[in-house]
Amino acid sequence: MNLRQKTLLLTTLPLLGLMAILFGSFSIILQRSYSRLEQQDAQRNLQRVDEALEGDLAQIHRLTEDWAAWNDTYSFIQDRNPDFIKSNLSKYALESLWLNAVALVNRDGELVYGTGYDVESRTFSPLPADLARQITAGSPLTQFPHLAYHHQGIVTVNGHLMLVVIEPILRSDATGPSQGALLMGRYLDTKAVDAIALRTRLTLKIHPLNQGKLPGDLLPTVANLEQVMRQGKGRDIATLVRPQNAEILSGYLLWPDIYGDPGMLLEVALPRDIYHQGQISRHYLGWSLLGSCLIFTGGMLLLLDRVILRRLLGLSQQVQHIGRSSDLTERVQVQGTDEIHRLGDQINAMLGKLQISNEKLVAEQQKAEQLLLNILPAAIASELMQTKAAIPQHFDEVTILFADIVGFTSLSCQLSPIQLVQLLNQIFSAFDGLAEQLGLEKIKTIGDAYMVAAGLPTPRDDHADAIAEMALAMQQVTTSFQAETREPLEIRIGINTGVVVAGVIGTKKFIYDLWGDAVNVASRMESSSEPGMIQVTAATYERLKDHYVFEPRGRIAVKGRGEMETYWLRGHRADALFCPRRAIALETPTL
Repeated sequence: MNLRQKTLLLTTLPLLGLMAILFGSFSIILQRSYSRLEQQDAQRNLQRVDEALEGDLAQIHRLTEDWAAWNDTYSFIQDRNPDFIKSNLSKYALESLWLNAVALVNRDGELVYGTGYDVESRTFSPLPADLARQITAGSPLTQFPHLAYHHQGIVTVNGHLMLVVIEPILRSDATGPSQGALLMGRYLDTKAVDAIALRTRLTLKIHPLNQGKLPGDLLPTVANLEQVMRQGKGRDIATLVRPQNAEILSGYLLWPDIYGDPGMLLEVALPRDIYHQGQISRHYLGWSLLGSCLIFTGGMLLLLDRVILRRLLGLSQQVQHIGRSSDLTERVQVQGTDEIHRLGDQINAMLGKLQISNEKLVAEQQKAEQLLLNILPAAIASELMQTKAAIPQHFDEVTILFADIVGFTSLSCQLSPIQLVQLLNQIFSAFDGLAEQLGLEKIKTIGDAYMVAAGLPTPRDDHADAIAEMALAMQQVTTSFQAETREPLEIRIGINTGVVVAGVIGTKKFIYDLWGDAVNVASRMESSSEPGMIQVTAATYERLKDHYVFEPRGRIAVKGRGEMETYWLRGHRADALFCPRRAIALETPTL
């Protein structure tokens, strides 16, 4: 692929990618924004329906409150004067008030007066028995915690919904004692629903919930709304908005009845105008981005080709030739006196400097790589040099050894710091030699503590055996050192097997370290061990019991883990045929 084709791809693909990202991002933003607007609009419309119903209830409440706190009503409950009914509850009065039911109950729960009224036929009818039962003696609807309290909401009367308000009957100055309760009600029939739909300019349906005739597709909706109502606060009005299709959005409002139970489901059908406007906006956005991309790409490519690309292509070919040959002694040839010619001169000067720098770099790189290999495992060092970051690695099975030289602290009081460091260096150098022969990974030393692991960074099956050999050899080294130097030194060792995470910490003076519960337990094994002993966990014991001799130590208390079963590693089993890899004929290093 030549430079012109690469320029075309490198120019077009990022722009196309940018266009796709912009289109996708803006599409998601637009879709969410329009969806949020659609939801908000639907919620506002549901709120309008709710407010319309609340308005009807408020109107009935004002009427009921006005009639209930009236001396004439107060006197009628006591003397039952029929003139009160004739004067105040005529056909004209009920029709003008748009009431379908009026009932007066004394404080003993006895129905003093009750009537139903059909506004359409303008005829009286007996008070529905279903309604009368809900307001007679013992009904919670006639109980008022205080004189300013009232009940309002919807009730079911003979299978029909009715808006009712019940107020305590008081004197005109709103003082008591209450003589009973006044109920006024209005059927929530087709006429009432149409009136609400007309006021709100919405398509509205009302589904009673106590008739068992609810459409099957609305049952899940009612169940969801009932759950929202149970979790809600305040009036416990629950709403839900759900798209039916690309054209219709349905909003649902669940109203409780006067007892607080789900009473009716209001369904509002809304056209999805906002959704369609969002789709149109997305289409305009896509075509605009595509057109802008094509125009910009075409103009830029034409300009680059005529002004720069043709001459730069020749220079590029020469540079590519030098790059392929890796011969930094070659130089490019460029005609003219403009910036491209000066670029050629700068490239030649750069090639000369590169030739010198490359020779120095090769030598320095070899030194740096060797130094890095002394600090980190080869695989980790290679990854760090290639990616500038070592990714933490997870290992399912690794055996970790912690060792501490007992008596070293007291020895520091007898020797100078330099002598102390020299002694420690001799011992740890011997340990390093053992780790290298066994193919183990030395992790770190802290003071007189030594940490080594097997099974990482390259997993191996015999990791536990290799660590066991290391521990036994470390005892031999310590014993030999004690015999040669006549210093009272012993080593305390702890071993555990488990899951670890390994990686490089930091960006300066970094180290290769291990993390995990298995590491913490191994450290606890060392700290709870005894001088001259090798303590292992049950996990390590299970992997070594066929090849080595163990002595149960029993259960010991381990900080952060409670009690754990541990064992003393004593040596090799006489009947074991297994010999760890690279541990055959291992000799104790000479100090």
